[in-house]
Amino acid sequence: MSIRIVMAGLIVAGVAVFFALLLSNGVGAIFSGVAMVGWGLVLLVLIRLMALSLAGLAWSTVLAGEVRLSSWLYIGLRIIRESINALLPVAQVGGDMIGGRWLARCGVAPGLAGASIMVDLLLQAATQGAFALIGLGALWWGFGDVPAIRDIGGVLIAAVPALGGFFLAQRLGLFALVDRGLASAGRIFPSLATGGRIDLQPSLYRLYAGHRRIMLAAAIHFVAWTTGILEIWIGLSGMRAQPSWSECLVIESLGQAVRSAAFTVPGALGVQEGGFLLLGSLFGLPASTSLALSIAKRLPDFVIGLPGLAVWQWLETVSLLSRPTGRNIALSFISTLRCRIPLRFR
Repeated sequence: MSIRIVMAGLIVAGVAVFFALLLSNGVGAIFSGVAMVGWGLVLLVLIRLMALSLAGLAWSTVLAGEVRLSSWLYIGLRIIRESINALLPVAQVGGDMIGGRWLARCGVAPGLAGASIMVDLLLQAATQGAFALIGLGALWWGFGDVPAIRDIGGVLIAAVPALGGFFLAQRLGLFALVDRGLASAGRIFPSLATGGRIDLQPSLYRLYAGHRRIMLAAAIHFVAWTTGILEIWIGLSGMRAQPSWSECLVIESLGQAVRSAAFTVPGALGVQEGGFLLLGSLFGLPASTSLALSIAKRLPDFVIGLPGLAVWQWLETVSLLSRPTGRNIALSFISTLRCRIPLRFR
């Protein structure tokens, strides 16, 4: 069975679950709840932009010891990464690969660009895990040892080996095999040649040597995750639900964990809604309110994501039609994002 068939099946399943939940819980009541948020929906978009900007700054911090680029470049590429991951069936990683490719086109060595993506993804996942554990602790504090908490805790614990394995693979030199594989592929298939060594593993070692930068980037990522608490508070307050901050913490942290766990489903469609229903029920929220909150949380995905996709496609089209050198493409993109030129390397 091809990947395309699997992805198509997941999309169909996600759409089916999404609409089944809407129809079974009152479409009118759900969208009335979204409408009640009013101008708060604009605030949700602004908060999401702030979170993505922080994530872009965290990425720039990882590379700060190796390359000096304007923070605007990282923020712009981070928005494009998120737009692709949120709206396209790319298992929430395709956007990161494209972001790394465009960073390399902006003059960063390919190995360093790829390594920065892997380090950034690890920090993002690790800080999200820490955020989810705090939310789980808050849930346990409020409800005690109930089956729902054990189930959620089991899922979070199961993710630890995968996260640890990804870290060890980077630190123990396993990506040197990727370097060798790419070099061999370039010799056998000249069209796949990258024009030189990738040096992915040495680049990983260089980035991890900056311990302070790694810790600072992780702290920035953690702050970015917490901004979602304010999104939940604005949404529920607009629906007259009178939420507490601990309630918002639990719904945001564990709701995001559920969404990330469903990375194979494009946009976690249907899965996010089911997670919000479960978490909302623990706090006595009506099903229509929980689903309205989930839909309100999806609004920034489209308001930010659609322009992000448009910019990405514009860049790809310019690259394809004009066929300039990678450096010229980079200069055009950097100029658009008000980056400092020329690039300065340490």
